[in-house]
Amino acid sequence: MLKKLMSGELSLSSTFWKFGILGLGVMVFVVRTFGSLLAQRLNGISLWSYYTKYFNPLHMNSGILILTVSYLVCLAIFVWYSAIIISGTWKSSAEYDKSLWLRHLSRVIILGLVFVCYNIIF
Repeated sequence: MLKKLMSGELSLSSTFWKFGILGLGVMVFVVRTFGSLLAQRLNGISLWSYYTKYFNPLHMNSGILILTVSYLVCLAIFVWYSAIIISGTWKSSAEYDKSLWLRHLSRVIILGLVFVCYNIIF
């Protein structure tokens, strides 16, 4: 399915609405959830300062470690997924011949949506 999405073989409406709008929304929700859980456990300490100043491998908090790995993995998947969505929407809209306006509007909206999602997460 992701191969078809990346190559633009899916319809523009499916690519834009299902994978773009809904998929990015779900990804932002998951990343934000793990980020909130991690921030709650860190008690106001930044992630960088926790691992550079307070982290002790002999007496580590396994909950924070698991949440950190989960958060970073979800963040990496989000970056990868957003690149796939941009590529898939771009290629799928190139094949869309019903309306020139919708072709370009979908490209602009998906780029704007990815930009907004990055601002929400980072």
